[in-house]
Amino acid sequence: MPEVMSVTTEHGAVSGVESEGLHCFRNIPYAAPPFGKRRFLPPQPPEPWDGVRNGTTSGPAAPQPSGGDALAALYSPATTGEDCLTLEVWTPDPSPEAKLPVVVHIHGGGYTFGAGSPPGYSGRTFARDGVVHVGINYRLGIDGFLFLGEGHDNLGLRDQAAALEWVQRNIAAFGGDPSRVTIFGQSGGGVSVMLQLALPASRGLFQGAIAQSGCSMATVDADEAMRITRQVAKGLGVAPTVEGLRDVPLDRTVKATFTALTRFAALGLALGDPRSLLLSPFRGVHDTAVLPRNPVESAGTSPGVPLMTGTTTNEMASLIEGITIAAPLAAPFVRHGLKRALRMDRTIVDAYANGRRRVHGLGALVEAGWTDWGFRIPTIRLVEARPEPSWLYEFRWQRDDVPPFTASHHAIDLPFARDDLATVAELGGDIGKRIFGTNPPQRLAEEFHAAFVDFATNGDPGWAPYDKTGGRVTKIFDTESSIVNDAAGAEREAWSGRR
Repeated sequence: MPEVMSVTTEHGAVSGVESEGLHCFRNIPYAAPPFGKRRFLPPQPPEPWDGVRNGTTSGPAAPQPSGGDALAALYSPATTGEDCLTLEVWTPDPSPEAKLPVVVHIHGGGYTFGAGSPPGYSGRTFARDGVVHVGINYRLGIDGFLFLGEGHDNLGLRDQAAALEWVQRNIAAFGGDPSRVTIFGQSGGGVSVMLQLALPASRGLFQGAIAQSGCSMATVDADEAMRITRQVAKGLGVAPTVEGLRDVPLDRTVKATFTALTRFAALGLALGDPRSLLLSPFRGVHDTAVLPRNPVESAGTSPGVPLMTGTTTNEMASLIEGITIAAPLAAPFVRHGLKRALRMDRTIVDAYANGRRRVHGLGALVEAGWTDWGFRIPTIRLVEARPEPSWLYEFRWQRDDVPPFTASHHAIDLPFARDDLATVAELGGDIGKRIFGTNPPQRLAEEFHAAFVDFATNGDPGWAPYDKTGGRVTKIFDTESSIVNDAAGAEREAWSGRR
């Protein structure tokens, strides 16, 4: 039986469980429940508690629509609820003397889905390798990312910053060193990492950053954000203000979140609207006090913070496949709409045809262009704008029974980053087998995970930093990994001045 123990935080003691030498403490509040009188306000400190709070099971995630991920058993929360601004800690040694490196994981999900505590985000393997792992929740959808004016903006990002402040004040009690904190995340979490680099309020709260499949150009200005706010409010029959939305029941705002998401993506892509290429209407809002500029424009304002970042080879492959399966008759029109939205002229088409991937055919061309427009080019632009050291990678592995450069899709790297293929095998079901096959490479999982651990521990993932004047080194993670100079050279040049 796991042994129950407790650690005292600034607000009270919390229990946890120990198993095989690793300790896990769950459902720890870093801020008060953000609803009722606190709804649409910046995060507030939690109330202190007496006794020992039960931290042996996960607390509720932020209210959200169901069914956000095909691998729901791996990445979806068990419950949702109002007391959601909590985090969990995995540690090999919960003693102040340990002074271990710390990673803080910001989950993905398009600012609409997800949580910090599902099985696929377990911090067990990081703790196994001597790193304290913190997984956080934050507000999502309408309650976290609907723009309601200064002071009521970027609330999900403010939650993330509040969690990082909690880490600075409390992580030593769990064996972590607050001067050795690395933030990391994938997809919406990767975007969040990039945005935290740009947030003035987060300076000094972390010393390293890892962004998987993020987009440095995903923010919008207040005018575009208000367009979405007005649409949402109209659908709910209320004014597009804090006062108009504050008393709308959570079940209605959750449904409205999903409606806004599907409308924004489906209708926009069908019409060839480039605003819909990033799929989610919920974004960080720049030109605000919280987020003055986007990550590329603010590069250099988080001095001394190294960055490890990269993408998968075919970020959009699974989405395009899903569109084809769900609406086979509409798929050709969607592909043409995508090409129109991407503004792919002859120069860009030729770059893909003659580049390393030798991309031909409308479907493959749209997938490659969408991947680069949404992820790879914005990632490269951020790396090239930063004066601090940055390391670039491309995760290229896919099952060997499909054509090359076709199936290393969005999120395929998640279990590799955690060296946790066993959990995929256990909980992934038929979808997991279809994505990863029956024998995914354990050695690659160990190698990719080691880069995360080494970066968090030593500030260096193990290959040369990216330098646009010195080779543009990129680490390719595959069954046989390699180092490639300027892996996206032809495409990068073709997108110059356009993305």
